[in-house]
Amino acid sequence: MYFKSAKFKNFIIPAVLSVILLVMFFTSSKTQISPEKCMEEGLPVLFIDTMAGKKINSKTDYIPARYEIEGLTGECKIRGHGNTTWVTRELYKRSYLLKLNEPQPLLGMESSRKWILMANTADKTSLRNEYGYFLSRKVWNRMKWIPSSRFAALFLNGKYNGLYAVTEKIEFDKFDLPEGSFLANVNSRMNKEWNFVTTRGVKVSIRMKDKSESEYKSMADIIQNAEDVIFSDEFKSNEKGWQSVIDTDSFVDWYLINEFTKNHDARFQASCYFYYNSQTKKLYMGPVWDMDISCGNISYDKCQEPEGLWIGKSHWYKRLLEDEHFESLVKSRWHETRLLLDSSFSWLEEKAKETQPYVELNDSVWRNIGRRQWPHAPGWKKRKTYKSEVDYMADFLTKRMQWIDNAYSAD
Repeated sequence: MYFKSAKFKNFIIPAVLSVILLVMFFTSSKTQISPEKCMEEGLPVLFIDTMAGKKINSKTDYIPARYEIEGLTGECKIRGHGNTTWVTRELYKRSYLLKLNEPQPLLGMESSRKWILMANTADKTSLRNEYGYFLSRKVWNRMKWIPSSRFAALFLNGKYNGLYAVTEKIEFDKFDLPEGSFLANVNSRMNKEWNFVTTRGVKVSIRMKDKSESEYKSMADIIQNAEDVIFSDEFKSNEKGWQSVIDTDSFVDWYLINEFTKNHDARFQASCYFYYNSQTKKLYMGPVWDMDISCGNISYDKCQEPEGLWIGKSHWYKRLLEDEHFESLVKSRWHETRLLLDSSFSWLEEKAKETQPYVELNDSVWRNIGRRQWPHAPGWKKRKTYKSEVDYMADFLTKRMQWIDNAYSAD
C-alpha cells in the first residue's frame, strides 16, 4: 500500500487497527457469554435460529426461524421492529417482532402469536418501559389493558445478542371489545394499516386489518367527531362537550403517567394508543407504550428538566385542561394516588437490583453505560455504572414529583 506522506500513514494505520480490534472485541464478547452464564444469574434464555443463519436486516420482510424458551419450542418468523433504533447511528442493538406459528404463553404470560423483543437500547436502565407498566397497574390503573413484559437473554443464531424485554404486542383482540369498536394510535410517521390527519393536525393510524375503505373512513369520522366536540364552543357542557365523547378515567390516568414521567413522544407525537368502544360510544386512552425517552432520558425540548408541563401543553390535552372540571379531576386523582406513587420508588429500587446483573451482561457486549449515546441524557459522561443510571432516573422522578406537588397544591 502506498501513502503520500508519513503523517497520513501514521494516522490511517492506527485507525484501521482500532476498527479491527473493535470488531474482534464485539465478536469475542458475544461468544464468551454462554446461556449457562445467563441462567446462573436467573435470566431466562430465548434461542432464535433463523433459516440458514440469515441476518435480520429488514423491518418489513420476515425471516423463517425456530425458537426455544423454557421448554417451549416451535417454528416462527422474525423481522425488525421500531423506528429510532433502526436509523440512529449510535444505537446498534435492535428490537425485533417475533411471530410464532402457534400462540404460546412465553415466560408465563398470556398465549399470543406476536411478541415484541424490546432492545431498550436508548434506555441504559432498561427500566423505563417497565416502570410505565408498573404505574399503569398499581398507581394510575384505570386503563383496560396493559402489556405484560419479562426480561430474557436473546441468543440469535447461537450468539448472545443481549438483554431483551419479551413484551406483548398491542393488538385489537387484547381489549375484548364489542363489535364495531376499533384501535388507533397517534403516529407521526403515518406508516401503518390506514392513516389520516385530523383537522387539528393529529396524525392517526387506524390499527385494524382487512377493513373496507368505507369502514376505515367511518372510524376516522368517529375520531374526527370527538376532536370536533373537544374543540367546540360547548366543550365544557356535560351533555354536548368532551364528557360525551371520551372516557374520563382512562384519559386522566394516561395523562398523569405520561406527564409525571415527562414522556417526550406522548405529546401526541407517536405511540399514543386509544380505542373506541362501540357500546359506550366513547374514546378511551391506553395503554402506555414506548417510554424509553421519558424520566429525564433525553437532551432536548426541555424534557430533561423536571419542571414544567409537557403533555398538558399539546393538542387534545391542552384543550381539555382549559376546562376547570377536567383540571380538577386530574389534580384530585394526583392527590388520591400520591401515597401509591411514593411506593413506586421502592419498586424501582428492587427492580433495579434484580435487573442489574442482566444489564451488566448486556453492557459487557454493547458498551452503552458511560458512553455517548442518543438521546444523550445530561451528565452521561459521569455515569459509569448501572446504579448511577438508575439513581439519575430516580432523582429526576423525585424532583418531578415535587414540582407537580407544588403545581397542584394551590387547590
